[in-house]
Amino acid sequence: MTTADLVALFAFLALLLLGLFVMTVQSAMRQRPSGRVRSRLENVGQLAGNSMHQETLEDFSRAEREARRRQRRQALGWLGQYLSRVETVSGRRGIYVLWISGLVLLVAAALGAWLFLPAPWWGKLLVALGVPAFGVMAIYRRLNDKFRLAFLEQLPDILDMIIRASQAGVPVTQSVRNVGQEFGWPAGPEFKRIGDSLYLGNDMGVVFEEAEGRLQLPDFSFLSVCLLLQRETGGSLSETLSNLAEVVRARRDLRLKTRALTAEGRLAGGMISAIPILILVLLSVVNPEYIAVFFYTEIGNTLLMVAVGMLVAGTLLIHKIAKMET
Repeated sequence: MTTADLVALFAFLALLLLGLFVMTVQSAMRQRPSGRVRSRLENVGQLAGNSMHQETLEDFSRAEREARRRQRRQALGWLGQYLSRVETVSGRRGIYVLWISGLVLLVAAALGAWLFLPAPWWGKLLVALGVPAFGVMAIYRRLNDKFRLAFLEQLPDILDMIIRASQAGVPVTQSVRNVGQEFGWPAGPEFKRIGDSLYLGNDMGVVFEEAEGRLQLPDFSFLSVCLLLQRETGGSLSETLSNLAEVVRARRDLRLKTRALTAEGRLAGGMISAIPILILVLLSVVNPEYIAVFFYTEIGNTLLMVAVGMLVAGTLLIHKIAKMET
């Protein structure tokens, strides 16, 4: 073995021992409490970075889907606006509920009118088309009232959350997205929708204008005006929203008081509307020949249709008078 081979062998052994020494020192440093803490923080940081990146991609993808859906709704015109309103009020399932309810009522009314209703053809057609129309309208009004009451119940707490975020220096757009994440139906999905639109860089005025068209609530319009004015003119947003929260709570209390005061009128209207139907049913049981003229003569059928129309008009008028919007 030459001198060069010996030098190379000793150099290799020295490097190997040095590497083992370095690995031993690093392992010992990791076993120290400070080393274990640093290692865990690095792992947590990597996981948090991946999680934040994944969350950002999901938010961006959801915002893009919402933008495409909004474009399709705008292309449909007034039908798109109606579908957006129904989807806002009850979600996508609300559209299917209205369609299925309308079809079921249409089939049931058509069969009942043609098989059991002693009336001319135009009267049967009127009943077959009117019953599903009124049924769908009633279901929609029910969904709308439920959504409106639930949204107005959450709105004061939403304003308080935005106020606290504003006092902490959080931007308005981020506050809106936080509301969408923290609150459930019905306000949460709508604010998440607004936050996604703002996340894509859309103008705040356009986004809130579209939201006002979907919600159709004066209290939300107040919030929209406050945010837009603060963006354009500046000023204390927390003070403005605090005043708005007081107004919203006062309107809610007034709405509950009004509903309590008009309860008697609404009950009386329902009883008055039910009296003619009860009389008709009782007479058909006690003395069928007395009211047979309404069902088996042409003049009686016409009078019966006119009476039904007047009864429906009177019921709607009483409901409109007893229902005070606040």
